[in-house]
Amino acid sequence: MSKKLISILAILGIPLLLVFGGLIAYGVYHRAFSAKLALPGGAGSRPVTGDVPGLCNGPSTMTILAIGEDYRGGGGDYLYGLADVIRIVRIDFTKPSVSVLSIPRDLWVHIPGLSDRNIDVGKINQAYFYGAPAMGYYKGPAGGAGLLADTLYDNFGLFPDHYVAVSMQATQKLIDAVGGIDVTLSKPVDGNAQLPGAEPENLGFYSAGTHHFDGATALKFARIRYGYSDLDRIDNQSIVLKALFERMTTQDGTVNPADILGGLLEANVLTDFAPSDMLMFSCLAKYIDYSDIKFITLPSDTFSASTVFSPVQKDYVFAYVPDTTKVTDVIRTFQEGIWP
Repeated sequence: MSKKLISILAILGIPLLLVFGGLIAYGVYHRAFSAKLALPGGAGSRPVTGDVPGLCNGPSTMTILAIGEDYRGGGGDYLYGLADVIRIVRIDFTKPSVSVLSIPRDLWVHIPGLSDRNIDVGKINQAYFYGAPAMGYYKGPAGGAGLLADTLYDNFGLFPDHYVAVSMQATQKLIDAVGGIDVTLSKPVDGNAQLPGAEPENLGFYSAGTHHFDGATALKFARIRYGYSDLDRIDNQSIVLKALFERMTTQDGTVNPADILGGLLEANVLTDFAPSDMLMFSCLAKYIDYSDIKFITLPSDTFSASTVFSPVQKDYVFAYVPDTTKVTDVIRTFQEGIWP
């Protein structure tokens, strides 16, 4: 695997990076790939995102739902778990570029197709949980990723071409495989906060300055939530991602691409990509420069922090209530390549 390709895959986001390693691993371990996405209600195949042929025999554009799954009871088998990281990745094959849009996991949405379970609304990360195979709620294809895709389509008109789901434990293995990461914080982050009546998280205290994280420490840092907002959590996850990118693209000879591949081979990835797609992305990597890649989050004026009643939990919970019209318009311009 070339350093150029590793660099491109790294900056696409941890879930995407791991899937391409999984595609390579497929030839060795022959892992089964998951079902293709289909439009909700059996309406047919997912929409084509463009009709102009792209470079490397690719489509004009491709939209990928990238999910970081967090299941603290174990993980790795994708039978349970919440979507701790939700990113929409748009790849333009005609004007080679990549945009990565972060979706707050606390976004309050309608979750379709579960009214027979008395579930109609919830946080968007719960859609992945309810769709997980072990729950037995969702009858569509692709499990949690399928119901999350349905939910994005139902609320905001976004339907991805492909999906990638990777456990947070797999991310930990990858960070260890490259010898850890160096993270610089502009302000302290306290992961030992305690909510009234709850046990402290005990995720560590991180002073301002530079720290060296192994995989376990990086995972703790990325999970910190008490005393912080979901947007702060996204920022922390991006700090880890960028540090991993910097580590993997170092030119000092201390990172061996073979070690990276070894870490990827241990990662259990759930996706509807096929091994043959590796050739397309290997080709595209030659045309993409770092300046062609952008990380963005939903604008703050498209949702508001609120306390809402959860019929499932039978209690009031914190959530981000979206302005559906604004979010839909932002996502439309994102898919069309107008924004950012």
